[in-house]
Amino acid sequence: MNFNDFGIDSASLAGSLENRLQAARKAGFSHVMISAADIVGHPVSTSAGVDAILKSGLRVTGLEALRDFEGLTGKMHEYKVDVAKSMLTLCHRIGGRLLLTEASASVHAMVDPDKIAADLRKLAFLALPMGIRIAFKGLSTSRTVKNFAQASEVVALANCPNLGVAIDAFDVISAEVPLDDLETVFAQQIYLVQLSDFMLQEVRSSEDEVSSASHFRVFPGEGAHSDQLSKFVLKLEEIGYFGDYSFDVYNSDYLQMPSEAIALRARRAADWLGETVLRRTLPVPNMERLRALRPC
Repeated sequence: MNFNDFGIDSASLAGSLENRLQAARKAGFSHVMISAADIVGHPVSTSAGVDAILKSGLRVTGLEALRDFEGLTGKMHEYKVDVAKSMLTLCHRIGGRLLLTEASASVHAMVDPDKIAADLRKLAFLALPMGIRIAFKGLSTSRTVKNFAQASEVVALANCPNLGVAIDAFDVISAEVPLDDLETVFAQQIYLVQLSDFMLQEVRSSEDEVSSASHFRVFPGEGAHSDQLSKFVLKLEEIGYFGDYSFDVYNSDYLQMPSEAIALRARRAADWLGETVLRRTLPVPNMERLRALRPC
């Protein structure tokens, strides 16, 4: 693992899209997760937002997020298919190769696994000609799929070459999910891992969970769960995951700070993970040699 394995989410930074991209690049990141709202909400035009991303020199980790897609019927299903097509087109325009899809929280969504798998299969087939992969993410607030284990099961049922799962460290740590559960997921099935920490020692209610997830996440190494986060990343390495990590840090306070300062906090998190956590199993090149040469 090296620094290039880590990217930052554009939603973690404040300011214009151009300033956020520049801050990420200046901090040393090579890829960024893009929110669709950042593009279509560009003050000039959607095309200007697309151009800003293409000219940034940053690879697109993925586009987020298609929500409430699976489990619907009739006109609601047709409507969501149109939304999905639009997002896939946008993802393709920015050079993205992954669309993050979050499990449905709609009260109208069916919970039948076969129906969910069929809908995800349709989405994956729509994405296939564009070379786009679908990363399906279970949510504790979802009506259909509540965690990565259930997401893995429905993805296996759909059986598509470009359909996999996204795993969010916040969901795993806040729900105290045993890390051994990661062994039930094939590493090749994991398309994206989102990393963040949070300040609360424990999540005692659904209100705590929603508030922390939406407003008070912090970067790895900054919060109250550094040990759990370290073990989480090491477990992923153990099962053979080698894909992208994205710092998925939604923090209302950070959005009142300069994007450059937040990007540097993200850089420190990447350095901590790469040099302090993961060196135990995969040393950073020359790290042990330099340590041996250091004067006592």
